[in-house]
Amino acid sequence: MAQSLTGLGAWATQHRVNSRAARYALGGLLATTNSTTLTWADGVLPGTNSGGLITDLQVLPDSPTPSLALRVLPGQCVISRPGQGPYLCTLDALGRITLDPADGANTRIDLVVARILDDRLGDPRTEFVIEPITGRPSGTPQAPDLPPGSIPLATVTVLPNATQVTAVTDRRRSTKTRGSIGTLLPGDTISQFGSTVGDSRYRAGHLEHWDGNGWRGGNRVDTWDSSINSVANQVGAAELARVNVSDPGWPYRLLVQASAELTTSLCRADLSIRLDSMSGPVIAVGVGPNDGWMWAQTQMRTSSIISGSRAVLLVGNRAFGTGTWNSATVNGALTVLRLPA
Repeated sequence: MAQSLTGLGAWATQHRVNSRAARYALGGLLATTNSTTLTWADGVLPGTNSGGLITDLQVLPDSPTPSLALRVLPGQCVISRPGQGPYLCTLDALGRITLDPADGANTRIDLVVARILDDRLGDPRTEFVIEPITGRPSGTPQAPDLPPGSIPLATVTVLPNATQVTAVTDRRRSTKTRGSIGTLLPGDTISQFGSTVGDSRYRAGHLEHWDGNGWRGGNRVDTWDSSINSVANQVGAAELARVNVSDPGWPYRLLVQASAELTTSLCRADLSIRLDSMSGPVIAVGVGPNDGWMWAQTQMRTSSIISGSRAVLLVGNRAFGTGTWNSATVNGALTVLRLPA
């Protein structure tokens, strides 16, 4: 006999709304994690900014007079509970929370969280709250653990005998609607997984996309230039220029080229562009003068696929002969372009 399979109640067609089914229906619009079916990416939903900074559920020191109270700006967030789907939570107006009095001898670190409580899950009540979790005073204080059903918003260091807080560390993580472009908050990491293949995010002025294994840089191109160092009476290798390439969070290639004015006496000096050190892998080379002067140039070449933070060095070196070589600071440069792999 053929058998059918019953899914979660389609709440929009029921005679009454089942709250769990409603959350799962809402979850169809919210970003998921990429680890387990029907799990959601908890975090703050960016929607408001001031001066280029996202302010949703931002925790700030009290104003105009600092105290042990903290201001929390309005905003929305997503918090999921196991088996219950995602709760869309709202703080609809500026509010304040108050920390416990400071310890008389030791520093402590308090954690500020957004938390959903549901009495059907055994919680003492049902509500959405912003609450401080008081840390343990210690000579080496640590923030308390995150309670179930909560997301971090901030940590606050409370010094011994303090009567006010003037600095708050932002711990907010972001989430988004499904298929939209994500925005990173201070609590996010550049290496955290995307939701699905094709997921996109905006970071450092550029779009990135998730290919299922890592973030890729799209059409982003970053450039660096370095002037040439002046060296004199060299008989071996010397560093003429250096560019430090920051970690973009995805694999890339480097397109490099360099030039320098070289003068040699009783020898020939050549150029090479190397990765990470003066003896590192060679990306490009250029032939220099033999017992004379020359505006030497290297090839324009690309590196292999690399990742992380790297250094690119222009190195001059006596190729043969017994004499010395010099470089000038004028009319030369090391140029590096970073291309998404």
